[in-house]
Amino acid sequence: MEDLRKNNTRFVHYTSAENALNIIDGKQVWLRNTNLMNDYREVQHGDRCLIDSWNDDAVGGKLRSALNQISEGLSERVLQRYIDGERARSLETYMIAVSEHGNESSREDLYGRLSMWRAYGGNTNVAFVFKNDPFISESDALNAYTSPVLYADSVSFKPHFLQVAEMVERNIGVLRIAGEDIASHLMLSAMHFASLSTKHPGFAEEREWRVIYSPKFSLTGSRSSRLESKITSLGGVPQRIFALKLENIPEEGFLGATLPELLVEVIIGPTQFPWPIYDALVDKLRNSGIADAEDRVRVSNIPLRR
Repeated sequence: MEDLRKNNTRFVHYTSAENALNIIDGKQVWLRNTNLMNDYREVQHGDRCLIDSWNDDAVGGKLRSALNQISEGLSERVLQRYIDGERARSLETYMIAVSEHGNESSREDLYGRLSMWRAYGGNTNVAFVFKNDPFISESDALNAYTSPVLYADSVSFKPHFLQVAEMVERNIGVLRIAGEDIASHLMLSAMHFASLSTKHPGFAEEREWRVIYSPKFSLTGSRSSRLESKITSLGGVPQRIFALKLENIPEEGFLGATLPELLVEVIIGPTQFPWPIYDALVDKLRNSGIADAEDRVRVSNIPLRR
């Protein structure tokens, strides 16, 4: 997060031209179930990495000991609550993925990332380049949270787990004063989002971040009233999505989310139909209140044959 702010890193969302029109027309993005991500084992992978670390006496043993010094038997209660939350993670979590975008002097900024063009959007690739402001807002307005992806296997995950264990160990006194409820809340939050934000190292070039919403995760309470649940069919698969409206909630610190504020530009990727797509996107953006729409849409002209 600190690096993101310091470098003013932008995010990019690769999608199809058809979905681009849906985003502009609806002034919203959709959070989809984790079971529909491109790596169908994603949640299981993160869960396995975390449990392997927890069961390693040299790594997890340090955390278990620290938790039990805060409150006797706390480690067993935390683990049981984590296990009980498996359904909330694996079946009832929704997210939208974005990727770190190259800086303004890079080739990636000019053309996008070829591996992402190949992976997303089919024959009508489009990339939304976004400012980072709403992603790093410290706000509970949506009950959905931004998390960077860690690309790791069970072995390379352990140093990160150990870092958390050592931080808990150094703050045992503070956590004792705070009490078991708060200590348990913090630990379960860390475990929940670590499990949902760990991905196979083979995907590392994606440099992914996620906006994660778990409506039935016990720590976040009931569903957010600001995320609308819908049943729709995408790619022939009926599914529930949650619509996140692109609007500001200033009273709760959520800012920079309207499309004119958020959007840096739209890049049209490899396609046989760049100019019809350009014309349609410019018209839609202009009707959405973006006066300089022509300057915010451009064609990459990558000669990739499908």
